[in-house]
Amino acid sequence: MDRNDVDGRVQCGSSEFLNTDSDVCVPCASCKQYPKIPSCNTCKSVDQTPDAWKLAAITSFSVLAVVLVGAALIIGVMVHRRRSHKRPLRDPIEETAGPLYQA
Repeated sequence: MDRNDVDGRVQCGSSEFLNTDSDVCVPCASCKQYPKIPSCNTCKSVDQTPDAWKLAAITSFSVLAVVLVGAALIIGVMVHRRRSHKRPLRDPIEETAGPLYQA
């Protein structure tokens, strides 16, 4: 849609740019298909969607990894303590200076 302002110039919307050859407003989405159009640099990036979901995913997976590693370490320490606590003592060391070895 072409819109002329008071001076007779064409005013384009925020998602359009002015094609100077034909004085027609062209949607910025065409820059995706034809990125070398000279006036495309006046458009904001067509795929300029916020990457908040990527940041949230990376943060979530990082926190999850830290929690899992911490839980694994705690469980490992608990299992090690339980096993070492139940392990019987070794046979006592024989005394070699007893009555059998008196000279």
